[in-house]
Amino acid sequence: MENTGIQADSTAQVQEPPRGWRRLIALGPGIVWAASSVGVAEVVFATRAGAIFGMLLLWSPIVSLFMKYFITELMGRYTVATGENVVSAFARVEVKIGRFTILPKGWILWLFWILFIFSIAGMGGIALAVGSALFELAPGISYVVWSLIALLAVGIILFIGSYRALEGASRILIAVMVIFVIYAIVETAPPLKSVLAGLVPSVPAESLRELIPLLGWAGAGAIGTVWFSMWTQASGRGMAGKSFIPGPVDRGRIKEWIKINRSDLIINTVIAGILTCGFLIAGALILNPIHLVPEGEGMGNSLAKIAGQDFGRTGEVIFLLGVFGTLFSTLLADIDGLCRVATGALGLRKGKGEINKKPYRIFLLIYLVFAGVFALLIRAPVFMLQITAGVDTILLPVIAVLGIYVCTKFLPKEFRPGRFAVVMTYIAAAFFIFFIILLISAMASGVKFSM
Repeated sequence: MENTGIQADSTAQVQEPPRGWRRLIALGPGIVWAASSVGVAEVVFATRAGAIFGMLLLWSPIVSLFMKYFITELMGRYTVATGENVVSAFARVEVKIGRFTILPKGWILWLFWILFIFSIAGMGGIALAVGSALFELAPGISYVVWSLIALLAVGIILFIGSYRALEGASRILIAVMVIFVIYAIVETAPPLKSVLAGLVPSVPAESLRELIPLLGWAGAGAIGTVWFSMWTQASGRGMAGKSFIPGPVDRGRIKEWIKINRSDLIINTVIAGILTCGFLIAGALILNPIHLVPEGEGMGNSLAKIAGQDFGRTGEVIFLLGVFGTLFSTLLADIDGLCRVATGALGLRKGKGEINKKPYRIFLLIYLVFAGVFALLIRAPVFMLQITAGVDTILLPVIAVLGIYVCTKFLPKEFRPGRFAVVMTYIAAAFFIFFIILLISAMASGVKFSM
């Protein structure tokens, strides 16, 4: 393999992939990836989109998730085939025109650091959203204090936690939220005509402030696709966590692990799509008619109305517990992923599948402190989340093109993506560039955005 630092070891073997029904219990990185994505995009952005625009934007998470599948699959494929996460691979990429170096090796890491800084505000926004749910459940403490308590809990869990604990919690939360959303869809029985109309792409200029964050964070944002590589690495699939040159049998097993990773991702992309569309439909059917939009301190109260309309206060409490669990899981997984990316960007690793704990914990402490400061000073969760999601969306086309490059340049031919996957990834990059340009044009022309 090219430029991966793998050392020859004739005695090592790639673990044999599970066969038949056992493949179903091998779901791992995709579950964690879906759990990290099932949160803000679904509970906040999708519900707000439905509450403000009805079914008009129902098409957006479906198209966005379809596009992101191809980007994310490349991230997992590279790690399964090499054992290396994509952050390390991206750091070796330089951009040249002829003999002239336009961007030296490591340039992508500066973009990661910029997003890392912006994302602190976003995590403060998620913490405030968690706080608003807890405030609605226990109003004796302000939602800002609840958000600080949530950040402290995340810090304790991640300081002593592990990948397996995160994976187990994610499985439960995904299952709970799928049940909640499917039940809500069945109970509300949305008119088929309205649903079909929402599947036809429509982009009013005033919807872009809500649309861009929904497109960018549905499923996962740019950094979320990178996390999929890191969680694949932590799972030990294929060459992940190993340091030897694979023989013929190993190469065959690696191909099987790539297929399993792909199936894992497909299943969890579908789960994310069902949940996102479900929240958007709930917002359109329940909140839109009463002109109630989730925001600020009252976010938890607004979201609770989705269940409260039919089941009263008991339904609100149960639903808010689900909202709290999902958003807290998102906060936990996102901060963990961001600190892993930051640690990986330093290049200080103990091994192929293990992060360096010391810098990870330093980043964790810094992150939690500043996220708490943002939550205390700004107290505008939706605004903080929209800014972070917007910046993250701008990075998506860059990640897509880099994914194509490292998979076609660094991987042996037998592990490279097919032509269709490469073409679709380029189309995905163009898709997100198009909507970024739309947003910039709308801002330049003075469009009055939605609330």
